[in-house]
Amino acid sequence: MGKCSCGAVVLVAALVLMSSVSAGAGFEVVCVEDGVHGYATFQSHNQKVVANAHGVFMTYLRSRNEAYTAQGWRLERSVDGGKTFATVFEAVDATNPAVLETDAAGNVYLVRPDFVDGNAYLYRFLAEKDFKDPAITTIPNGAAGKFCLFLDEARGQLYYFAHNNTFHVIGLDGVVRRSVTLLAGGEHAVLQYPLLSMARDGTLYAAWTTQKHGEYMYWDIHFMCSRDAGESWCVPGGSALTLPIVADDGGPAPRITLDDEFDAHTWLSSFVFKEDKLHFFYLAQSKPPREHYMRYDAATGKRELNMQPAFAGDTLSIRGLDGFFATREGKPLYAIGNGDGHLVCLVSRDNGATWKDYARSEEHFNLYAIGGFRRITDDGYIIGSFTDSKPVEDLCGQNSRACFFKLAVPK
Repeated sequence: MGKCSCGAVVLVAALVLMSSVSAGAGFEVVCVEDGVHGYATFQSHNQKVVANAHGVFMTYLRSRNEAYTAQGWRLERSVDGGKTFATVFEAVDATNPAVLETDAAGNVYLVRPDFVDGNAYLYRFLAEKDFKDPAITTIPNGAAGKFCLFLDEARGQLYYFAHNNTFHVIGLDGVVRRSVTLLAGGEHAVLQYPLLSMARDGTLYAAWTTQKHGEYMYWDIHFMCSRDAGESWCVPGGSALTLPIVADDGGPAPRITLDDEFDAHTWLSSFVFKEDKLHFFYLAQSKPPREHYMRYDAATGKRELNMQPAFAGDTLSIRGLDGFFATREGKPLYAIGNGDGHLVCLVSRDNGATWKDYARSEEHFNLYAIGGFRRITDDGYIIGSFTDSKPVEDLCGQNSRACFFKLAVPK
């Protein structure tokens, strides 16, 4: 395996190779490494790319064994806006690709699970140490195949939510402050993919996809909120919830999937809080398929909009299990996803009421696990990653590319 270029490879330094940039309709795509595993950027719903004043940081899986005990993974850094990347840290562990956060001081927080010892691990890469020699903290009982991380800078802590039903609050000093069993399996399904978002007032929102017992079927999607940093949870605009909360349709948390979608995969790609609303998009693999964009009032928990069976702008549309929202205070809301093998970006300038075309990549890819930074960068870019699978049906082979992309938006 090696760092790669979409064209010629040029050696820059021992760990840095120049990658050519494919710029089409605004998207700039860089191959960070060629010959990686087909699941390199697995879990598009969590954040494996972040940016701060010290550069762009990205995690991915390089290789994997079938027993999930020897996955090679990397944390990469770019100091030239994503044109080239250098390895900050690499290891071989029983893990999935690590999730990232970054704070105002430019520190980078990374969490990965360990499927051998059952724990998860927080790595703190400090800017003052030039991201060398990370401090590592154990998160007991935190190991799970799917997981998410969210920074609450005002409270000085991180939230880690894993699909073994556990929820952890960790200080920025690495001390685990609290761990609870947040959800429990229901009659039909169990937690599978967890997501987190936060309102300006500090209200924390959790959403998740469930999986049907004993069957590969994503069953339904739910959400709830906490107004006290995860101490207690409630239905938005409604009653308090008692832990552990039943995760599926037999539980009390609001369900966004439709009544006739239980027999079709329904998988939540992304959700975000913006301007007093909760925004969701998900694919229901019904016949014919439905790509939903939904908007809920965050205060009342009531659905206001449901755009389906296509999540579309003027001529472009998103369809697939992957994708993410990106925004920041005072800026439009952008949705990035798969449009028939092209990266597609839609934009809403009225908080989800209408959507317009924004960009489409010129190049066609075998797109897998498109994910990205939920915040538009300070210099005005949407940034993300995906795996370009070669071929897409052979995700277990070492013949794919881990790719970074960015898209300029108005500052």
